[in-house]
Amino acid sequence: MNVQELLERYESGDMAFVGENLSGANLMGADLIGANLAQADLHDAVLVLAFLNRSNLTRSNLSGTKLSGANLSQSTLHNANLRDADLHGAILYGADLRGADIGLANLLDANLRDADLRNVNLSGANLRGACLRGANLREEKRTYKGANLRGADLRGADLRGANLTGADLSRSNLAGANLSEASLREADLSEANLSQAILKGAFLTDTNLSEANLSQANLQNCRLNRSNFSEADLSGADLSDVTLNDAKLHKTNLQGANLRRSRLNRADLSRANLRNANLTEAILIHAYLGRADFRDANLTEANLANAEISSALLGGAILTGATLPDGSVQD
Repeated sequence: MNVQELLERYESGDMAFVGENLSGANLMGADLIGANLAQADLHDAVLVLAFLNRSNLTRSNLSGTKLSGANLSQSTLHNANLRDADLHGAILYGADLRGADIGLANLLDANLRDADLRNVNLSGANLRGACLRGANLREEKRTYKGANLRGADLRGADLRGANLTGADLSRSNLAGANLSEASLREADLSEANLSQAILKGAFLTDTNLSEANLSQANLQNCRLNRSNFSEADLSGADLSDVTLNDAKLHKTNLQGANLRRSRLNRADLSRANLRNANLTEAILIHAYLGRADFRDANLTEANLANAEISSALLGGAILTGATLPDGSVQD
């Protein structure tokens, strides 16, 4: 089918183009709202600034397709192939992308707000500055795997309230991204870059953040129970009012971090660097602090009842009003 025939049929009210071959077609700025292009071959086509709102692109081949600025809001792209596609600035608001392959695609500044991204492959994709607010990327056991965002560029992305439960974000770049109130339960963020990211109120229970960079990140009021921060960099991070019960913080860098009123019951902080950290009113009951470095840290009114601190470095630490492991209160 050629472009002229397609547009003429659409203008006459025919919107069924299932399985049509439109590879390499120039449809720049075309109005195809509501068209049924399921299983169509559109690879390497030009759909820049095209209107594809509410269109059906289920299982379509859009690999290498130019879709920059295209409007795909509320469209269905279930199991579509968008590998290496250019979606710079595209609008995918509320789109259904379940099972789609978007690996290595360019989604710079794209709008994916409220999009369904369950079981989507976004590995190596460029999502810098993209809006994923309220997007669904969660894992659903026996139904959907978590989204694959391994190595994706999400610098400065808006992920407020996004559901990333069980997602693979290992080695991804989330520097400066906004993940406030996002759900990252059981997600893999190992070796990810979250420097200066905003994670206020995020849910990160059972999350893998080993060797991740969270320097200067804002994690206020986060739920981090049982999460793994082994050898992660949290220097200068704001962890005030967080829950880190049973968390693994072995060899974690928390130098200069703000842990005011944080709850670290039974946490493993062995060999962690907490120099100059603020642990005022922190709760560390039964915490393991073997060889942890608390030099010059502020532990005013902290609760260290039954904590293991016999080999911790406490030179210059402020312990005024702190409850010590034996239950006594430091003068």
